[in-house]
Amino acid sequence: MRDVVLAFDVGGTYVKAGLVGVDGSLLGPPRVYPARSGETKEALLRHFTDLVDIQGKQVPPECGIRGVGLAFPGPFDYERGICLTRGLNKFEALYGVNLREELTARIGAIPGLASRWSGIPAVAIENDAALFALGEYAFGAGRSGEKTMYLTLGTGLGSAFVNRGRLVKQGEGVPEEGWLYRLPYRDGVLDDYISRRGIVRLAEEMGVPRVAHGDEDVKLLAARSRDGEMQVVQLFRRFGERLSEALLPWIGSFQPDEIVIGGQIAKSADLFVSGRLGGVPVRIAADTSISALRGASRLFADVQRE
Repeated sequence: MRDVVLAFDVGGTYVKAGLVGVDGSLLGPPRVYPARSGETKEALLRHFTDLVDIQGKQVPPECGIRGVGLAFPGPFDYERGICLTRGLNKFEALYGVNLREELTARIGAIPGLASRWSGIPAVAIENDAALFALGEYAFGAGRSGEKTMYLTLGTGLGSAFVNRGRLVKQGEGVPEEGWLYRLPYRDGVLDDYISRRGIVRLAEEMGVPRVAHGDEDVKLLAARSRDGEMQVVQLFRRFGERLSEALLPWIGSFQPDEIVIGGQIAKSADLFVSGRLGGVPVRIAADTSISALRGASRLFADVQRE
């Protein structure tokens, strides 16, 4: 019997879900569901349980379900499974909730899946950037070495460090938990500058006219840069300089063989990355969510973490 992981990439607006073999293969295209991140605790737990039920019923009859893997954004105590999200306008009702325990109990009580588990029903939760990293390392194209720094650039800055297939969360020249976003930088922290709002803020500081505010603000700026609007071209170049400045200390301490960039802003990476950062080759991920879903399967494949 082939084992399948029910994998979920949880965002504030949408949840992407896929059936992933423990070998990283995808059984069909991912599905997209609303996140409902503003609802009550009970409504959210019921929603996640329903999604497990829906996805579980898509598993072919010849396959068993190894477990449920969630890529979930921080703040989160991943070791204990407790959600610590607060003040971010998403999943506020889950603050302090042991999501792993709650979901494990609920999915074990789903009648239609009772005979489908290949073992005891299990839930594993990890940082979304970390699972992107594990998925890219194991299944991404063209890996150039054993030590890799992974970044997700979007609403915020996600990061993870991998050495020979394991997440490095302490020592070895990495920040605590492998998280760059909360480190001091200029007048704030890196998340304030190396992110979507960091680009918009920089555009306003530079006096770029007609800066849109909304989900497509960076996308529209990127289009203007590609159209040759010189001030916007300079905006992305300056953002690239800030990215390089922010990463140089960690490139020096971790000594990665490669830097891989994913996230929504990665689609515009050609505007601010020339192919190398701090002398290290840069690769742009093809699909961040697919890699995160595939990374969720690694949570059930004896991946070592430190």
